[in-house]
Amino acid sequence: MFCVISAIVLSILGVFSASNRVLAKEALDCVFRRVTLRPCNTGFDQKMKARILGFVITRSENTARFLNQYFEVLAWGFFVLLLTSGIFALRGFYLFYTTGSCNGLNSTALCVFDPTGKNNETSVIDEGCRVDQAGRGTGLTLKDVDLSGFPVLNSSSPDKIVFIGCYACDYTRKAYPLVKKLVEDTGASFTFLEFPVKEQSDLDARFAYCVNQQDPLAFWDYSDLLFAAEKVDLDNEDFLSDMVTTVGLDNDTIKACVSDPATETGFQNQQQQVLNTNFQGTPTVFINGEALVGPKPYRVYAIRLDGFFYWLNN
Repeated sequence: MFCVISAIVLSILGVFSASNRVLAKEALDCVFRRVTLRPCNTGFDQKMKARILGFVITRSENTARFLNQYFEVLAWGFFVLLLTSGIFALRGFYLFYTTGSCNGLNSTALCVFDPTGKNNETSVIDEGCRVDQAGRGTGLTLKDVDLSGFPVLNSSSPDKIVFIGCYACDYTRKAYPLVKKLVEDTGASFTFLEFPVKEQSDLDARFAYCVNQQDPLAFWDYSDLLFAAEKVDLDNEDFLSDMVTTVGLDNDTIKACVSDPATETGFQNQQQQVLNTNFQGTPTVFINGEALVGPKPYRVYAIRLDGFFYWLNN
């Protein structure tokens, strides 16, 4: 097993050193011969053993004597450790690729491939933007949540995406275009649930509610404009009115809707339905009922919808 460990280590070091490349070739040859139940014809294992013992004996005779006696056992031990760490590394990479975290979907534990945790950041209700560490992904549900009345695209598609976000939240702004692209690529049903987490008021959400009531198709253009706008403009009534005009709707009609008491009842009912999902922060995306918390890479959303080889389906 010493030859196996040497082959791996020296192959890596050989990228930077010609002398290590020569040793790596000897190690690989030794590995091949050992696999085929033949002894190393280069004496590589004995040569490297002598080098190691020669280095150690100048510092500690007892340590050198111990290494000499248990050299093969230690080599097997290091091989097992190398194999185990390799398996965990591959597992971590697979989970990172498929879920955005080395530790599984919605986990906020440290991941070497995402040390800043950017794939799991959320804007938390009444607390501003931060990473929510407790209860990530647990208890989230669409059961008994009434989605009627919310804006929806491709409602007849069997694949269902439900997106909870807010127009002024940075993490929602990061995730929204990716999910929207996935919808365009796959034709999946897409329902958008706006919950104002960071706005100073919910005026933009009320305008969006009324736009959807007036023209469900125009809502999506309106929503795109709000996500593209500066966050400071989202509490500005004049700006929101200009966006209404931009998508071709009558501003007076929308303003009348916003101030209508019936709008208050309908809007508050929708907000309660969002809370019924038990979401902890935005963005939270349900793909066919499975919840993804935080702004995941595009591939994670696509894998959840179409499987590991999602690119073959498009």
